[in-house]
Amino acid sequence: MNVCTLQFHNITTNSCEEGVTNNMKRKLLNKILSMALVGTMVMGMAACGKQPVASTEGTETNVAGTEVSTEVATEVVEEELTYPLKDAVKLSMWTYNQPPVSSVYADWTESPYHIGLQENTGIELEWIYPVAGANVDEAYNLMLTDDELPHMITNDTSLADALLLAKDGMIYDLTDYLPKYAPDYWEYLNSDPELLRSVKADDGHIYGVYGHTEGDYNGTYIGPVIRQDWLEECGLEMPVTLEDWEKVLVAFKEKYGATFGFNKKRYNMGIASGTNAQATIFSYAGIPGWYVDETGKVQFGQMDEEWKKSIEVLHKWYEMGLIDQDSFTMDDKALRAKALANEVGVSITALSQLTNWIADAEAQGTGADWVGMEYPRLAEGVATSRIQSGTRTTATVTMVTTRCSEEELITALKWLNYGFTEEGRMYCNFGKEGDTYYLDAEGKPQWTEKITSDPDGTIVAAKKYSGTHSGTVATVQAADLVKLINAKTSADAVYKWIDNTDNSKYVLPPLALTEEETITYSDKFDSISARCAEMAMKYIIGEESLDNFDAFLEELRKMGIEECQAIQQAAYDRYLAK
Repeated sequence: MNVCTLQFHNITTNSCEEGVTNNMKRKLLNKILSMALVGTMVMGMAACGKQPVASTEGTETNVAGTEVSTEVATEVVEEELTYPLKDAVKLSMWTYNQPPVSSVYADWTESPYHIGLQENTGIELEWIYPVAGANVDEAYNLMLTDDELPHMITNDTSLADALLLAKDGMIYDLTDYLPKYAPDYWEYLNSDPELLRSVKADDGHIYGVYGHTEGDYNGTYIGPVIRQDWLEECGLEMPVTLEDWEKVLVAFKEKYGATFGFNKKRYNMGIASGTNAQATIFSYAGIPGWYVDETGKVQFGQMDEEWKKSIEVLHKWYEMGLIDQDSFTMDDKALRAKALANEVGVSITALSQLTNWIADAEAQGTGADWVGMEYPRLAEGVATSRIQSGTRTTATVTMVTTRCSEEELITALKWLNYGFTEEGRMYCNFGKEGDTYYLDAEGKPQWTEKITSDPDGTIVAAKKYSGTHSGTVATVQAADLVKLINAKTSADAVYKWIDNTDNSKYVLPPLALTEEETITYSDKFDSISARCAEMAMKYIIGEESLDNFDAFLEELRKMGIEECQAIQQAAYDRYLAK
């Protein structure tokens, strides 16, 4: 789950109990929908797959129309909060989850986690969410046109979109309120310079309370895995370079008839580091490919010679029959079946999938010993240059709408602050101490039998009593939680994936494009992205010769890649200036 001092502005708080008018909401929705057709914002993390929309340049007035002060805060005014609150007003929360509770329960009224959250905070919430199977984006847009907005909205919303919502009078600018009414969150933001940058829109203001992760461990959850038992049977060492990988793949193919298989979205992510390619970080199929080089310049990885080299390796392996040809069409379910059937010996997969493969092997008694291994390197002792990772600030944000009166706004912020208190962090991650977890001799949380002996399994049990899985409460997801809900071998794999890596210096943080930039960028880059994915596939399977790579680069230039690069650089420069 990512500081410098924040510019404050004066804000006039008006009671908005009657909410925003339908005309205003429809005006905003039309703007969002039209921008969505041409809009994009590049996130350094993946978050969760929704394409955000860019906004206009920063404003010097807030939603109430008052002037903005550019004075820098010299001290933080905090209000000591004691939970549970007494006589708190009731609030409503719309969340994109379907529903935001364990699948064991019908809704939040049956969920032990939600019941406990209300008891701990003293604040009663009505949870509103799309029905199962509904299109979440459509449900979100329809919610914005309702006669009455909920008090809070949790969604994967870009910084630019949040700014747009604030300008149209639908959500509050929280900048002035956080130090006083969400002091624990404010303290957390001020614990690391990058955290505050990551939550500020281009105008320097904060429009929501975000979810965060504890560090690199949480941000990296995809990496290479291998059959350790087969390595030992073949008398081979754990592979380090791509040459080592090829030696292992050949041995596995000859002895077991097994190949290198992967989900269709991950064909370049796992081996790019072996050629020092910077085309992937949290971009499936090698797209979008933006990264920051060592001079602070934004570059497009598919223009680099190193990316070409990584594709050459995959093409060679494909021609040698070392890659499962279904890899370009299969999903995690199909890959899991192949792993269980001993058809795959090396893969690039997610932490949760590795846990599933280990459980399958144990249940079926196959003897398969799946373990994580490091991303490939240029040479022994050389730091890994490219792995899947994310930023410490997630895409999920809770915004407070202008439906709220001042009392409701303050209550909402106090509720959101709870997830950043010591008690709140532990509750959201592990449930109730002494009931679902205890602290061992080293002060580390461990599940009680209530979780470990649950007939629905540990992961489902954890979702019954804790909340970081559901995106319903902004908090800091603990690395210990990730370790506890996965098999130990899977949890240990992450350490191998992040070991001795230079990855973080290449990460492009969350950026916001202006409306004009968005129109230009999306008009060009959507086609560029599609073309890169198409050509990568053709290169790998041999439909297109890599001898024509220079012609491909010239095609990208004609399509406008350099203009897109300039837009990304401008957005990155603004990010650094925040």
